[in-house]
Amino acid sequence: MTGDNEATEVDKRDIALLRALEGLSRAFEWVPEDKLLERLPMDYSELATRLEKLDSLGLIDYRYIPTYQTYAARMKERAYDTLALWDMKKHHVYERLGTIIGEGKEATIVNAKDHEDEWVAIKLHRYHAPEFRRIKKTLAYAAVKVRGEELRVDDHRIDVPRAKAQVEMKVLQHLHSKGFPVPEPRAINRHAVAMDMIEGHAPGIPAPLLAKIKVKNPEEALEVILEDYREIVLDGHYVHGDFSEHNILVTPDGELYYVDWPQAVPIEHPSAPKLCYRDLKNVIEHFRRKYRIRVPDPKEVYDEIADDLQSLMEEKKEEYERHKKAAERTLERFEESVERVESKREGRKIRQEEDEEDRVPRDSDGGG
Repeated sequence: MTGDNEATEVDKRDIALLRALEGLSRAFEWVPEDKLLERLPMDYSELATRLEKLDSLGLIDYRYIPTYQTYAARMKERAYDTLALWDMKKHHVYERLGTIIGEGKEATIVNAKDHEDEWVAIKLHRYHAPEFRRIKKTLAYAAVKVRGEELRVDDHRIDVPRAKAQVEMKVLQHLHSKGFPVPEPRAINRHAVAMDMIEGHAPGIPAPLLAKIKVKNPEEALEVILEDYREIVLDGHYVHGDFSEHNILVTPDGELYYVDWPQAVPIEHPSAPKLCYRDLKNVIEHFRRKYRIRVPDPKEVYDEIADDLQSLMEEKKEEYERHKKAAERTLERFEESVERVESKREGRKIRQEEDEEDRVPRDSDGGG
């Protein structure tokens, strides 16, 4: 659970322990206790007690690892959630965390109240293998473009949820600044993006998806959506990449908002035309199937913007090539760093000191 209950069960020293565990996880699949002790102002008794507590909360796995001949810990997904939410609260992104309002393979969404008693939506991105296989090339490019060559891959491993959050934050910032109907982003931390809540009829609950409702005038709704999409592509310079009835919110007064942008690509990307056509086809087909109305031919709709799209791509070709080379260099360094980490893991054995024999087997008094 990512709500207030869990937040009150961990304290600052638990958070310090999770931060140390997070940092060491770049070098260790399972982080040995003695490595944590080197990083933390704790004695062994406190460390073991806190590790057991975090294990009981479902934030980490904590067990004896025969390969290391000692106890070690490994973070779970919820531990990263806890750190991201803790930091967002510390920086006043929200004051009171609510509950989960949406959960799937690609993300979990929780609601929260800010200091002005306004609702905030916090999206916690997840690793979803089929999704990542579909977007990994565009994601890698866009994530690296966001951070450029300032990204030091030896010190900061690219992970999928964090990269997705970076892409979504960048796109939301850009599109919202240009006045497009997307949620206003507030903050990013690790794999979490906080944004304004697009509310439905109930406080703290988002407006329903287009897929979940029936609009009164589907012909008009489709026309508005297609026009918005054209403007986002040609003026906003982004292609959604997974556009459908499942990422369009409809407010009680009929306003439309476009969400879920982690797989978006800038229009200079070579895949932009293909993704743009697919996006248009998806939403047009939804209206045809659901409302049994006459809809425009997706190819004709795409052809109306194809020339302008190609012209923009040509204008940005030099920029794309520059970012592509930066991406290739960064990803090469990343792959090399991963290989080094894996090599270290294979060869690393943690020796058990003679004066620490009481760590194995476990004591009954909570010590090691």
